Amino acid sequence: MRRRLLHVGLALAMGSTPSWAAPASPPCEAALGTWDYVAPSKPGRAVVTKLADGRHHLVWIISDAGATVAGAWEATCEGSRRTWRVLFPSDPGIAGLKVVEEFEVSGDAIRFWLLGPDGKRGPMGGARRLP
Repeated sequence: MRRRLLHVGLALAMGSTPSWAAPASPPCEAALGTWDYVAPSKPGRAVVTKLADGRHHLVWIISDAGATVAGAWEATCEGSRRTWRVLFPSDPGIAGLKVVEEFEVSGDAIRFWLLGPDGKRGPMGGARRLP
């Protein structure tokens, strides 16, 4: 009995996750939900859902200084990257455009960056999950 307790104690002390602990959500799943944009993003909201076929859908709206822009995008998600296709933009000239985003979810916060053609991150955006 002591030996078993010692093994469990050592495993926990060494940072192992016990088999009874709930696994962390994969990044793609953790990024789903309703979000309120926070600085440095402009004020707005976004809703990210997942369809049965695995595609992610995003509907967003931003209001700043009397101007409102909105859009609807769909994406495939792998790890902490989503490849978005613009479906319904405020600017009709970008319909069909593909955009790659990297994101990090930590609790009820998400940070995200659109990647440039060279793969480098653009300015960071942020949001908080709404209940």
